[in-house]
Amino acid sequence: MRVCRKSMTHSHYNKNMIDIENFSKSNKLFDGHYQLLRPLSTDGGTADVWLAIDVNTVDVSVEEDEKSIDQDTGMLVAIKIYRPKNALDIDGEQRFRDEYKIVYECRHENLLQPTNFSIFEGIPYLVLPYCKYGSSEQLIGKKLSLDDIWKFIFDVSSGLNRLHTNEPSIIHQDIKPANILIDNSKDYAITDFGISSKHNGTHNYYYDDGNSGTMAYMAPERFQEGAEPMCQSDIWAFGATLYEILTGNVPFGEEGGRFQMENHAQPPQNNNIPSDIQRLITDCLSLEPGNRPSANSIKEAALAKHYPIKSKRKLIWFLGGIGVFIICMLFFILPSKPTETPQIPVEKVYDDALADLKSDNATIVKRGISLMDSLSNQRYIPAIYQMAYTYGWYIEDESLKRKKVLGIEVFNNEKDGLYLPKIDRYSNEALALFSKILELNDSTFAEINAQAAYRLACYYVNPNQIIKPNMAKGKKYLEQSKEWAELSNDTTLLFKIKQSLETFK
Repeated sequence: MRVCRKSMTHSHYNKNMIDIENFSKSNKLFDGHYQLLRPLSTDGGTADVWLAIDVNTVDVSVEEDEKSIDQDTGMLVAIKIYRPKNALDIDGEQRFRDEYKIVYECRHENLLQPTNFSIFEGIPYLVLPYCKYGSSEQLIGKKLSLDDIWKFIFDVSSGLNRLHTNEPSIIHQDIKPANILIDNSKDYAITDFGISSKHNGTHNYYYDDGNSGTMAYMAPERFQEGAEPMCQSDIWAFGATLYEILTGNVPFGEEGGRFQMENHAQPPQNNNIPSDIQRLITDCLSLEPGNRPSANSIKEAALAKHYPIKSKRKLIWFLGGIGVFIICMLFFILPSKPTETPQIPVEKVYDDALADLKSDNATIVKRGISLMDSLSNQRYIPAIYQMAYTYGWYIEDESLKRKKVLGIEVFNNEKDGLYLPKIDRYSNEALALFSKILELNDSTFAEINAQAAYRLACYYVNPNQIIKPNMAKGKKYLEQSKEWAELSNDTTLLFKIKQSLETFK
């Protein structure tokens, strides 16, 4: 039976919730283009999540049972609306900005990507994809196949690994079943980064509003005085989440890690859990943070569908110890000389990635995409454009080849938008990347800026299944593209823009 978990955030103020409810009944559009339908979640510490329709878009992914909702044609989205007039009102806007920034910079298929951040009548809000399959809470206590369990472990650990290996590392701080959603591709995606923190080894960046989080999933060290966020705390929360999904109960009751710390309790054992996975859970729930596996090692175990037994791990540590001893001896015996690690210029990495992308070998192409994505996360504008070119609406063979390698299906008719990705998250990703290029506004890459603005115009002017035609916006982007194209003397693009602008006369 599900119980109301104890949250360590401040209690919220309900007056705004009533206002939002009344607003949703007024038939007005939230911020001009979101029709609020119903609340999806109202028990968060600082925000409520609403199901809404973005009336500026067209959605073909909605199934027949969802079309019964009386709605204008549009994409179903989830809107996370900040609840003002509570203890966090002062930093609420910045918190939402940071949440949007965190996931944008850490783009990953197992992190739910917000598509927009804005402020409406003083209220910050985030727009996220609507996950019609809900959260992993629905899996709690259900009989899952071994493959399904490893799938869950792989997806969540992959998302955590992306966060933890960021520079600086990002600690989620509230991993639990409710914050692991099942997206429309039936992959698991981590969401709710409102209390996430950054840690670079010397400095921490996080909100000091008490021990934010949900107690049942909070690691022991988080209850210690002066505790600072650490990646290992997310691993503990993941272990608690996995145990609850497989057994129906949290491992240490509603007090979570506090109970474990005060009672020196050992992780519970359950004979109904497969032995490999029980070992994984036991290690994740270790009282000592240093004894817990990393997200990457969990991901590798899930890929192999086998978690190493302790004797193997001890052998690895033993052999590793011998190796360290030998290296230390060589250090003292051999003469030392200073060495420098050469820094590879970003342009060289970009050229290598571009060469990989032109290969006919799918594995090499994937490597190129991975390299390019890494550069994109570093805000290298040519790489951002290449990732948009990978995900976006293009008819060129090179873009279609990349989509094929990634398994991205496209429409094959003019009515739906020829070669437009069928799954809207890829188009949303491309739109976000194009917008990011224009936001960075770097005149060094005027030609790329021109292309990005032109591509955004294409989405608004040409019929497609993602965005409703909006000629005013289309014209605005065309004019913006023209300015950049003139600056870069891109005569080919200027000719296309001139032809497009003729249609507005």
